[in-house]
Amino acid sequence: MVSLSFLFKKLRINRLYFGVILFSLLPLVLVGTFPGYFYREYEIGYFLVFHNVTEIFSVIVSFSIFGLGYYSYSQSRNAHTLFLGVGFLAVGLIDFMHALGYTGMPDFITPNSGNKSSQFWIISRMITALVLFVAIYIKPNEKYKWAKSNLLLFFTFLLVGVVFLLVIFYNDWIPKTYEQGKGLTPFKKNTEYAIIILLFLSLLLYRNANFYTSKKQLQYYLSAFIVCIFSELVFAVYTSVFDVYNVLGHIYKIGAFYLIYKAVFIAAINDPYEKLIQTNRLLSKEIQENKTYAEMIRKSLREKENLVSEIFHRTKNSLQLVRSILMIQASDFEDDKNIQSIVEDTSIKIQTMSLVHDHLYANKDLSEIKVSDYLRSLADMVRHAYPPVGTEVRVNFQVGDGSLLLDTAVPLGLIFTELLSNSFKYAFPGFTVGNVLIRFSIEGNICHFEYSDNGVGLPAKFDLQKQKKLGLSLAKVIAEKQMGGALSIDGTQGFQMKLDFPNNLYRRRV
Repeated sequence: MVSLSFLFKKLRINRLYFGVILFSLLPLVLVGTFPGYFYREYEIGYFLVFHNVTEIFSVIVSFSIFGLGYYSYSQSRNAHTLFLGVGFLAVGLIDFMHALGYTGMPDFITPNSGNKSSQFWIISRMITALVLFVAIYIKPNEKYKWAKSNLLLFFTFLLVGVVFLLVIFYNDWIPKTYEQGKGLTPFKKNTEYAIIILLFLSLLLYRNANFYTSKKQLQYYLSAFIVCIFSELVFAVYTSVFDVYNVLGHIYKIGAFYLIYKAVFIAAINDPYEKLIQTNRLLSKEIQENKTYAEMIRKSLREKENLVSEIFHRTKNSLQLVRSILMIQASDFEDDKNIQSIVEDTSIKIQTMSLVHDHLYANKDLSEIKVSDYLRSLADMVRHAYPPVGTEVRVNFQVGDGSLLLDTAVPLGLIFTELLSNSFKYAFPGFTVGNVLIRFSIEGNICHFEYSDNGVGLPAKFDLQKQKKLGLSLAKVIAEKQMGGALSIDGTQGFQMKLDFPNNLYRRRV
């Protein structure tokens, strides 16, 4: 035996739509089958209260659809809901005229009649069907030149104005839709059937549409079409404007308009809001993941910094160990001044390199050190190694807050200690006071280092190119080869040396 679910699948009928059809069909079957129990005509007073309530409700729903589509367009740029919105503004205004022109209501400009209210009604229903049909071909995510809210609003009011003039003042230009004592005219019935056909075509086209944001939105639209079709079917067969068919037709209309409102609400408000919530959830998840990754990176960086710091510390200790070994070995040759001098100079150079690692180990930044602190430490080291006898040597610094990378600081320190050692040892024989001046500055990517003292200067025939000793020759090699700088020396009045070198020759490693 074939199950109902298989039949629904075969006929492509969803259970929801089958339920809507069954729920809408049941009252008509009951009235048609048992007219003695269910069919009746109501007194005009009671019916008018019901009619006004239902029409006002449908007008409010129409205006709500307009508000959703029109005022959300500036953000959503959804031409589909904009078109539906302005279309239902026209429907709501004409339905309001229909309520005012209904038989039993105070005259709306001209005498009210069943024909007058029916004409407003049939025009409103035709506009509803046309708006829903045309909206199928307006894609929500596409741009249209005509999709300008103010322009559509102008044409909406123009259309409503034309309908108002035709029904109120030029009634004879429109075919009659209702005759007192006879009921609906053939034109009214045929027009209702045409509207039903148009709604049925819309239902089929909407059924296969693929531009809706959610399945629920499509369900609301299709259910609205089904209820609209039943509403128009009822208004094609009633004989009295106060009978039970008229009541059912208005109830169907309220249900259909509510379903359309829900569909537009989903497109204009609900779906964008849900997408925003979903986006926020994803962003929150990504933020949490980023926090986790950031903490992992910080942990790894701390471990790396601790490791590098430990390397600097061990390097410093290793250099000091090498220095100690040299000093121990030199102690075996106390009478050999050349060996003692070489060991002493080498010890100063080892300490110079060791001090760099000492500063880096104590510094939060493991890539660079402050030039001022480093040079002052080197000066104290040299003063301790070569204490002047009978002469006060004043070392003056004009050094800013500049910093140097490890690869540049070490060679600069070697040059500085070599110069300062020479000044302490040879520059001030017989002097009571000697002055040494150190300047350092950075301009852009160029560092300027100047060293000068007011001592005896260099010998008259001094030639740096012919020097066989390591001292100044080493300084020149380091300055030009390792630091990529330009070095100049003047020893005629005291001693002066200028060194310009690039600050971007090496890159940060930590």
